[in-house]
Amino acid sequence: MTQAVVSSFSTKLFYGSGATAFGIKDTGFNYFLLIYYNQVLGLDPFLAGLALATAVAIDALSDIAAGYISDNWRSRWGRRHPFMYAAMVPVSIAFVLLWNPPAEALATQARLFAYLLFMAILVRSCITFFEVPNASQGPELSTDYDDRTHLMGFRYLFGWMGGLTMAVLAYMVLFDLDPDSQMGPVGYELFGLVGSGGMFVMMLVSSTGTHRHIPHFHVPGNRAHSGVRHVLAEIRGLFHNPSFVAVFVSALFFGAAAGLAQALSIYVASFFWLLESTQIGLIPLLGVIAVPVAFTLAPRLAARWGKKQATMRVFLFAIAFLPVAYLAQIAGLFPDRSSGLYLPLLMANFAIETAAIITVQIVFASMNADVVEDRSAQKGGQRDEGLIFASRNFAKKAVSGTGVMLAGALLWIVEFPDGVPPGEVEPTVVTGLVLVYLPVLMTLYLASWFFLRFYRIDRETHESNLRSTSLPNI
Repeated sequence: MTQAVVSSFSTKLFYGSGATAFGIKDTGFNYFLLIYYNQVLGLDPFLAGLALATAVAIDALSDIAAGYISDNWRSRWGRRHPFMYAAMVPVSIAFVLLWNPPAEALATQARLFAYLLFMAILVRSCITFFEVPNASQGPELSTDYDDRTHLMGFRYLFGWMGGLTMAVLAYMVLFDLDPDSQMGPVGYELFGLVGSGGMFVMMLVSSTGTHRHIPHFHVPGNRAHSGVRHVLAEIRGLFHNPSFVAVFVSALFFGAAAGLAQALSIYVASFFWLLESTQIGLIPLLGVIAVPVAFTLAPRLAARWGKKQATMRVFLFAIAFLPVAYLAQIAGLFPDRSSGLYLPLLMANFAIETAAIITVQIVFASMNADVVEDRSAQKGGQRDEGLIFASRNFAKKAVSGTGVMLAGALLWIVEFPDGVPPGEVEPTVVTGLVLVYLPVLMTLYLASWFFLRFYRIDRETHESNLRSTSLPNI
């Protein structure tokens, strides 16, 4: 039997560190960009949601391109690293420009919409050509059933910690530099500058740190066909694998749910829970506890229950736990805002929910990585890590934009006012937003959970698949 590849600790660190840039980008796009362009710069919420949704949909196509091209690229720097190195500078420059629109772009709604749309597409597309090749190294760095979950844990550890660090910095430091706090532009402009620097450094660290493994990576053969028609045929071929279909469809619904939740998170925190920016900053700060908890739990639960059952059990708990605090607040059962229990309970609620969701994401990523060998066994050893990882990203991105657009639609449906400070919006409007938001969010999550039932790869299946592959120890 082929011996499984187990990654070293340093390999895990360098591979995981690459996700920091993606975490910073995600924090900006998912939590701050909508409210910045809507409430601060004055762009209509529907137009802002439409621009972000369109950008994600277009970016989803760039995932497929990045995955397929890097799967088949032949160079002295291997399949992945040329794209990782090439993406670093464009990503950093575009991210700064996104948060610092020129005066001309602010002149009209049409110009501001066009600027947001163009810059969002540019940032997302550039970082895709780093993220997809960078993440696609994972299945080659570790093929062991249990070690692979540990490896993916490092990626989510760095990704979440990078994103949470930027969120805390924004709430606790950057927003306070503007007299209008999170309703003023200064904090967001600095977010772009600081975030850009952090992204560049961590992309460089991950790229150079994993460079030494290039000689051990798979070298693609010359494929008989190329072009769009062949790429589409390759993608269709993926759907002959039941486990790929399960993770792909599950990712579709999860991406829509995540896009909706993240886009409305700052609205909920500011207008429903009436938290100040420094208080909001304390909540993601607690993620510093939640992330290591998930990092520890995920591989242990996956080893004990198997990856599929571990994911489904923890996911179901997270879905059931999600509405508890909101419904308690609406029913008058949650402690009063003046109570000393108010903020600690909110922080505990965030920590539990976040730890559960990250645990799901870590094991889910390991399940997706196991599809690589399952698919390779079907194709006689041909490896399509990039296309498989890109297809899952495509699923999430294609509909996470729908989630962001849906958030804008929900704000429009309840007639949420622009430019009104927290605490001055009619309570029935705020409550109405939450009451339409929660059922939609939970339905999307439940659909994602349901389709995981059709995943078929377990430990025995994975070990059987490894017999048809042979990768050197790294």
